[in-house]
Amino acid sequence: MGRPRIPNKETRITPKHVQIIRATYQVLAEKGLSRFSLQDVADRLNVSKGVVLYYFRNKDGLLLATWRWVLSRVAERIRTSVERSATPEDRVRAMVDAIFIGPEANRTFYLTFLDLVGSVARDPAFAALAEEARRIEEETYADVIRHGARSGIFRSSDPIQDAKVLRALIDGLFIQWLQEREWRELHPLYKRLCEEAILRYLRSPSNGHVSDTDG
Repeated sequence: MGRPRIPNKETRITPKHVQIIRATYQVLAEKGLSRFSLQDVADRLNVSKGVVLYYFRNKDGLLLATWRWVLSRVAERIRTSVERSATPEDRVRAMVDAIFIGPEANRTFYLTFLDLVGSVARDPAFAALAEEARRIEEETYADVIRHGARSGIFRSSDPIQDAKVLRALIDGLFIQWLQEREWRELHPLYKRLCEEAILRYLRSPSNGHVSDTDG
């Protein structure tokens, strides 16, 4: 089997690519990875499976392209939201707003994201994508942390390490939220808890990197 053609920064993504990717994401959200098939995507688009395979050589190529596209859009949405904010605290709030976009959208994303995580141990290609996703996510958070540290508001000597903590806080809260029976109603509560936890951690002199006696 040949190496999957995965649209990336070096590959032009056409409107048809995006149409297929959107349909793939919808099917993943509805059926999960274990029940996903190329025929499901073709049926949703009212085309033959051959059309899907014309743009994406195989199922793994389509899945990888879909996740790369989804993750890049999430990162861009966060960056755009953060850049409009002036103070470090406002940047954190803007970041959380861009992440907690709504109960249905967040539920779809994390249910499919957990499927991706489950694939990492089975396929090196998915492991590489998961590593890329972590890098993008942590760099996005680290930019917010660096801005706050330069302003003297946040305490951090290692923004990347602190970004890993933020990722753990955010992903952990979402996983807990997914298990709530009243997940729609509790979405605003978890959003507030996330914002408060991030600000508390970044303001803390004991976040593991800087203390008042250092230097």
